[in-house]
Amino acid sequence: MSENNMTKSQAKRKARQEANQKSKREAKRTKLTTNLIIVLVIALFAAGIGSFVYYRMTTTQASSDYSAYLNEDGTIKGINPTDYITPLDYKNIVVPQSEIEYTEDEMTSAIDSLLTSNKIASTDATLAAVEGDTLNIDYVGTVDGIEFEGGSTNGAGTDLVLGSGSYVDDFEEQLYGSHPGDFVTVEVTFPEDYTSEDLQGKDAVFEVTVNSIYVLPDFTDEFVTEHLSDVASTVEEYKEYLKTTNEASALQNYLVTYINENASATSVDEGHVKYLKGIIKNDHETYYNSYNQTMMLYTGTPVYNNFSEFTGMSNKEFETYLDEQARKRAAIDMTFQHIFTDAGLSISDDDYQATATAMGSTAFDSYGKRYIMQMTIQDMVISYLMENVTIQ
Repeated sequence: MSENNMTKSQAKRKARQEANQKSKREAKRTKLTTNLIIVLVIALFAAGIGSFVYYRMTTTQASSDYSAYLNEDGTIKGINPTDYITPLDYKNIVVPQSEIEYTEDEMTSAIDSLLTSNKIASTDATLAAVEGDTLNIDYVGTVDGIEFEGGSTNGAGTDLVLGSGSYVDDFEEQLYGSHPGDFVTVEVTFPEDYTSEDLQGKDAVFEVTVNSIYVLPDFTDEFVTEHLSDVASTVEEYKEYLKTTNEASALQNYLVTYINENASATSVDEGHVKYLKGIIKNDHETYYNSYNQTMMLYTGTPVYNNFSEFTGMSNKEFETYLDEQARKRAAIDMTFQHIFTDAGLSISDDDYQATATAMGSTAFDSYGKRYIMQMTIQDMVISYLMENVTIQ
């Protein structure tokens, strides 16, 4: 039957059939598209989760739990150092005398520094100012006979080191040879680029009063008794104190460096390494944040825009650095622990308190008792070695 011969009812029925089929095809396409979108969204979400998980798995997480991998006595959890390290021959360490010797020149420099910090303002009129002397002065500055802002000490007095160049050109030079009690007229010309535009290129006159010239006290038994009675009562006692304490400090530093450079591990516990990486990263991040905050306080601008800029390394490079540092530190910690045990050392409450005090008042809250115990182990080892090494 041709379309021309269809009845109206037949034509309507055919149109409805075609519309239904079209609707079904469109619904099928819509469902397919929706499913594809859902699959794509799931895939993208999974990729995001995967990237996050990968990042967490491959990036060290900073940890402030310094005691996490330590026993109550400060030893490393689950580790016998002799299973991992090449034991250090700590009983036969020889320290060259030249590495720790406190020389006469060093002693003279230390005493000069001490005397300088206790210099005396002298009004002895026979003293004549020379380069390097510190003078206490007052002055009033004028331009065309009129005092200018910032040109006077207002009687408060100020210290000036002759030759320091801290004042405008020719100011200091005109005070050479002056004496306490002198009144000196100083004439200067401010440079064209002077910071104060009102004074640029202007001639100025300063009426200067020399109040005093600082002199060094004599290094006598009386000086030692007055200023250093907690460590000595005579010059010779103080010199011996300087020699003993400085050579002991040099020996201590030598031995710490010796162990750090010679500790060697044949293998490591990966859990121990992971723990060390976390606290090493925490140390870096703490310093980074503290430094930036300090600079923000004083300058209003952080020095580093991000942590990578601070370290100067990419994330991958920094991870390599952390791994290297942690493995080396693991060898060092295990070496200290081995010497402590092998030498039969022990820790008293006084030993622990001494280390905790040296670490600062917040040591317990910041590091925990177990970490302080580990540091005490290392302090005890260094003290033992200082008493037993050969110095020649």
